[in-house]
Amino acid sequence: MDQVKTGKFLKELRKAKGITQQELADKLGVSGRSVSRWETGNTMPDISLLVDIAEYYDVDVREIIEGERITEPGEVQSEMMDEDVRDVATKMADYASSEKSKLLKFVRLIGIIGSLFLTIGIILQCTSYEPNPARFGAVIVSFIALIALVIVTLYVNGLLEKIIKKKGFALAVKISLIGLLVIAIKYIIIVCITLGVIFLELIGIEHVNKSGLESYDKQAILEKYESDLNSGLETFPDNTDKILDGEYAFHLKYGILDSDAYIIMKAHYNHEDYLQEEKRLSEIKCTIVNSRINQLSKKEEIIDTVNSCIKYDDSMYKYPAYIASDGYGDVYEYALMDAENDTIIYVLLSYPEYLNLSKYKDYTKPHKKDYKENDSFNDFTIYYHTFDNGATYNYYEED
Repeated sequence: MDQVKTGKFLKELRKAKGITQQELADKLGVSGRSVSRWETGNTMPDISLLVDIAEYYDVDVREIIEGERITEPGEVQSEMMDEDVRDVATKMADYASSEKSKLLKFVRLIGIIGSLFLTIGIILQCTSYEPNPARFGAVIVSFIALIALVIVTLYVNGLLEKIIKKKGFALAVKISLIGLLVIAIKYIIIVCITLGVIFLELIGIEHVNKSGLESYDKQAILEKYESDLNSGLETFPDNTDKILDGEYAFHLKYGILDSDAYIIMKAHYNHEDYLQEEKRLSEIKCTIVNSRINQLSKKEEIIDTVNSCIKYDDSMYKYPAYIASDGYGDVYEYALMDAENDTIIYVLLSYPEYLNLSKYKDYTKPHKKDYKENDSFNDFTIYYHTFDNGATYNYYEED
């Protein structure tokens, strides 16, 4: 069956009748759009309408299906369509209508239930909404799905066309679209800001990269970057005067949320200087002071002090290590002791899970999962201490 051919035939019959698509639609109890789609060949009339259309146009049902006349116009109707054809078409229409009614009853029920549950789902998502791209996308997709399901449900229940014909429908649609647009703009702005922060965090706002022992300046690093590194660099030597040869790399990436950094210095000493440096490392100690300001004298009063000493470990890394910080505030600072070669590797890592440290894997922990963002401040460090009153204080260097 050629739908386009049938559509053209129906259009010719309507024009010959001298009526509009909407007039035919009103007579048959369908929408003008339905008639238009029949005549363009996009769809076919429902089988239950074929007899009515044939009688109205005074043609045979078979002619509508074939898309052309079988008999000449003006012939007597009894000669064009015998009672057997009419009876079969009517019974087929009744059968199709019955089956369609059963199917639509199930579709209506599923549509109503689905719309209800989807509405509840959207409400729950919005109630606990936190601005991020994934949640925003989920809400938008769910809302679009709800609109589609509601339209389908209204259509199969025969309510969509009635609603569209209401005078206030267009106004209600416009108001709803404006409201949705305002809400969408709000969340789009939130998502754009979030994506911008993530992008700037990934690429960094500013980068610092230095290499070569000649560029090492501990004092300058502390003066400019101590707060970013969250470390006093106690394990690192004050200068490179006694270092025979070695390597040095300093990388710092400023982000929106944090500053990712690493400082790695490999220093080769003569044997005596190596022993002296090992002695210095083993004796590193910080005094942490719990103090308060006297409101009367406006002077600092010391309440309590704690001496925090460096930790020695011979299992955590490839070499024995003197550890100043192990994960506190996501900072790792330590000195690795390569006694066989009179070499010490000084390492500072800040947020190492974000860094590409593959070329320094001999100087890091064996498993990357050992570097994690910590939710507490219970990891070891010589730089901070939490006193009984819950206060956490920075260190003072021990003279």
